[in-house]
Amino acid sequence: MLPCLAFASSLFAIMKSFPSAHSSLPPSFSSSRRTSLLMLLFIILLAWLSVAAGPPGWRSNHAYPVSLTFGQMQSLREIAEGPSIQARSNILIDRQSGSVLWQKDSDAALPMASVTKLMTVQVALETLSPDDVVTVPQAAIIGNASMGLQAGQQVHVRTLLYGALLPSGNDAAMTLAIAAAGSEQAFVARMNQRAQEWGLTQTHFVNPHGLDAPGHYASARDLSRLALRALQNPLLAEVVSTPTITIEGFHLVNTNQLLTTYDGAYGVKTGTTDNAGQVLIGAARHPDQGDVLSVVMHSPDRYVETSDLMDFYFRHWDWIDVGLKQDVLNRATGPDGVRYILSTPPVPLFLQRWQLLELRRMRIISFDAKGQPSGVYQIWFGETKLAEIPITFTSAP
Repeated sequence: MLPCLAFASSLFAIMKSFPSAHSSLPPSFSSSRRTSLLMLLFIILLAWLSVAAGPPGWRSNHAYPVSLTFGQMQSLREIAEGPSIQARSNILIDRQSGSVLWQKDSDAALPMASVTKLMTVQVALETLSPDDVVTVPQAAIIGNASMGLQAGQQVHVRTLLYGALLPSGNDAAMTLAIAAAGSEQAFVARMNQRAQEWGLTQTHFVNPHGLDAPGHYASARDLSRLALRALQNPLLAEVVSTPTITIEGFHLVNTNQLLTTYDGAYGVKTGTTDNAGQVLIGAARHPDQGDVLSVVMHSPDRYVETSDLMDFYFRHWDWIDVGLKQDVLNRATGPDGVRYILSTPPVPLFLQRWQLLELRRMRIISFDAKGQPSGVYQIWFGETKLAEIPITFTSAP
């Protein structure tokens, strides 16, 4: 039994180094190597405990121990194993914290297909206004994916944004590019300049529409960054969340089926070519729980695998507010008998769900010679302090 406890202590040390609890401010990134090691240690420990100590459970040998039930250990194992995803490359990100929760070959440079258009529309809007009217050039009529433009038509830029991002119209993307820069080549140069400026180190563009071409590629990590930037634009965020729209006589249907099949989905873009296979950047949010973005590249079934990634997120992670509320449970009495209500601003923490019952909350309060209070509120997980916030003292009635 003693060797088992020593092994458990080692596991706890690894758990402490595993990036699993974050405030809402600093981004943190998980490592597939760490998760693989953690999964291996967990399985060995679980088998050991089952034989040597009866029902599986675990308690760390520390000053402030963390005790795990079988259910918590099962959750930890599922997180370590991760979802079963066959896509050539994928990544899963919590939008608010920036934490990478799961990834596979996310820096591999691969054909990206029509998710290219997320860069196209952003670069076009640097020059064009949504209310501008542009003329469709003959060179814009290219490829099978189309919003139905004809050479010589005059169309608002806003309509072209919908045409590029909903039916993934190559004609819309080319029209935007030529209207913004005068030629496809000049526009592509701008796209690559922005990729460099935005830190998209595994991305290079050859055209504004995404048809297969040598040297046209991106990584899943870069595409996640590109999509997050696009979602910061209110107009583009509205466009990619639209299932269907009729605008200027064009009836446009979004190719992103996730919008109508996954609860809380609000974007962002599909892509399909022979070389790229099925590509999907997806985003979904559940109120009071979280906001997630995922990328799958060269997936055998992009909607199933994106749903699996998002289910993995919503099943195992949560945002919780651990701040002190002004209620009868949060009170203190000074040495002079004066009663105070204690409160703090909201304290959002991003945690794995199994950690919620293990949080330790401490109110450290003192009174000066005049009886004036001061104090801080601390949140701990094991021996790791997750947050420390000044307490506000309000005189109780």
